[in-house]
Amino acid sequence: MVLSIWDGLSPGRYASEGFWKFNIPEPDLNNGFRVHTKTWSKPYPPIAMAGLSKRSDTLVLAGERGYMPMSINYVPSVTLKSHWSAVEEGARKSGIVPNRKDWRIAREILVAPTTGEARDIALDKASTLKRDYDLYFRPVLEQYGFLDLVKPDTDMLDSEITIEWMLDNTWIVGSPEYVTEKLQGIYDDVGGFGVLLAMAHEWSPQGVWERSMDLLINDVIPRLP
Repeated sequence: MVLSIWDGLSPGRYASEGFWKFNIPEPDLNNGFRVHTKTWSKPYPPIAMAGLSKRSDTLVLAGERGYMPMSINYVPSVTLKSHWSAVEEGARKSGIVPNRKDWRIAREILVAPTTGEARDIALDKASTLKRDYDLYFRPVLEQYGFLDLVKPDTDMLDSEITIEWMLDNTWIVGSPEYVTEKLQGIYDDVGGFGVLLAMAHEWSPQGVWERSMDLLINDVIPRLP
């Protein structure tokens, strides 16, 4: 649908896809309202698509069309491996050779001088990370039956998916040495990827986030191949 706009969908015409339907309104020249939808890059700017479930159909499509694949932040390595397999599956349909350097993997990352300090920050009742998980991410995943997506083993009970479990198994929270080891482990486990997407939270105090990013950039990334 976005591509149809970029391709020049005329004012007044409708486009629909599934349950989505929209039209391009006529410009209101009297008030200076116009539709600004032309792209500078031709034919399109770079496009990325995010995958969630195992063998994500979205990532099959990304592979087929040569879009940049992204993997969501709370899935285990077994799912990440299936994400790249999905990209390769789609790419074969179009004769494209996908490049792992285009693959983006998202993760919750918090770096502090020591692993103990980083964990204390993450688990503190005032932690932004804890707040967002307790009040938003976990309730949403549970409400829509998505907690299985977080589990490396579907035999796990939902009650086992606690903030402490996430801290130990999914999030990357620790010293620069610990975070480097964890990131290298993911890289080796999935066969390589190109871009790390560090999830952002409204960290309070702000200095916690700024220090974490500084350590990630200057102490972690240089250690990685």
